[in-house]
Amino acid sequence: MTYLNEEIQKKLDIYIKKYNHQHIKCLIRGIEIPINGRPEELVRQIFLHFLIKESTLLSEKINIKVEANNHDIEIYKKQTNENFKPHQSPLIIVEVKREDVNLQNHYNQIQRYLTNSGCNIGILYNYHEIIIVFKKYNQFEIYYPKNLIDIQELILQANSSIDDDLLEFVHAQNGNIESFIYLINKYGEYTNHTVDFKLKHQISPIEGYLFNVEENKIFYKICGQNSKKLQNFDCQDFEKLISIIY
Repeated sequence: MTYLNEEIQKKLDIYIKKYNHQHIKCLIRGIEIPINGRPEELVRQIFLHFLIKESTLLSEKINIKVEANNHDIEIYKKQTNENFKPHQSPLIIVEVKREDVNLQNHYNQIQRYLTNSGCNIGILYNYHEIIIVFKKYNQFEIYYPKNLIDIQELILQANSSIDDDLLEFVHAQNGNIESFIYLINKYGEYTNHTVDFKLKHQISPIEGYLFNVEENKIFYKICGQNSKKLQNFDCQDFEKLISIIY
């Protein structure tokens, strides 16, 4: 593993500025960062370089955020359908440490991040070692991959599991009421998503939220209206889903 990291480090664009200080340009933030005295930043850039430059399978599948929500790196599934953009928890949260740090001392930190963010996979990385933490039903499992290449398969597997909701969205766009009910139960119960849909025998689409399904009726509120009264329609009157946007 150390050999691969050394090879990646040689490819990083590290340059010298005044006072003989080393700098690097972050591959995500695009800002210039001094790395003298900041060994964690060098470890982070090695990890980012692997995700962006070395792992060709990931470039079209993920978005990466740096220093978001107090996390060193967050990896998200890239949303490919402009009409289906629900809220996402990170696929993976990565916490990087300088190379002399004992990663096992940071289990509680990454477990706390996973619990608070709704994410199920965490990675601890310190150049020489990787530890993967899986959260399953509020329990945590620990794995020790051999090198960064194993991270690629982990991300691809996590990424593919979210495609099920996109498939349900396509079915609901085509008028499938069961798929529509599944999606509004998951994304439409609160006010943080706007659900745009069309009913039969109505010209204009409806933007709604606060959905509730009771037997054959679907109740909702119309976005932008202050009325406390819920609207409703029969399932048989559903024509198609148009969009779900966070």
